Amino acid sequence: MKNIFYYLTLIFGMLMLSSCVPNQDENGDFLHGVDFDPTTTIPGDGTTTSRLLKTMITHSKDEDTGEFDDSNIVFGYDSKNKLISYSEVGSPEKFNIEYNSSNKISRVYAGTELNAVYEYSGSNVSKITTTITGFSTSVTNYTFSGSKMVKSVTITTVTFPFPTKVYMEDTYEYSGENIVKDISKIGAYDPDTGVLIMEPNPVTAVYEYDNKKSPFGLLPKEFWIFFSSLAPQTGFFLSQNNTTKATITEQDGTVKTQTSVNTYDSENYLIKATSGDEYNIYGYQ
Repeated sequence: MKNIFYYLTLIFGMLMLSSCVPNQDENGDFLHGVDFDPTTTIPGDGTTTSRLLKTMITHSKDEDTGEFDDSNIVFGYDSKNKLISYSEVGSPEKFNIEYNSSNKISRVYAGTELNAVYEYSGSNVSKITTTITGFSTSVTNYTFSGSKMVKSVTITTVTFPFPTKVYMEDTYEYSGENIVKDISKIGAYDPDTGVLIMEPNPVTAVYEYDNKKSPFGLLPKEFWIFFSSLAPQTGFFLSQNNTTKATITEQDGTVKTQTSVNTYDSENYLIKATSGDEYNIYGYQ
């Protein structure tokens, strides 16, 4: 069971890397109409640069203990710069990524402990089934409008430490290529009747963005679709630009706002996002 909890920690460590993502742009030139081909033209001089997202480091506070946790995720690539793995520094375990004949991600796995299998409808992900051995199975179905994911529904059946079945639904609204609203609904199935009982109110996240390229866009879209199904308010991984502000309205009506400061390198790649005492650092190659 130790490995199962390791994989859960690494998964949620990835999600925590976004916890202080609302990245406030303080100054600098904006990049309009950014695409995410790693070969990027540098504004002003016409030269190009090829970048890969190599590392993501987070320094974040545990809300329960008040202690700070640090995590360093490393992404691995093959000789053709295709993402094939990610792992946490200091651990021998890693997640591996496989592709289908259409060069789309077909599976994310970690040994025999975790297995996420993708299904497609045309070029869009239609379903991902994620199994953590001895712990849970999650099935997520996706709805797209064109190439934009507009809804995901995840049903998770947990077997350890006690049987339960939960429901999570996210609906996304866009402005251009950025997700500006994420409405999350959750519920649980009655263990005796099997009836789904929903929480009465959703959680709503509203995002604001700058016009600079997001480091998340350097990785395959299908990679972030997988992570967006694991927790609510994570759809902004799929946005083209960096969030500058996030306003979260909780189920009880409480409103929380996060802003942070972005630091960019000379080619306008995000290298650090700071929110209070927390920060994310992005490394490239």
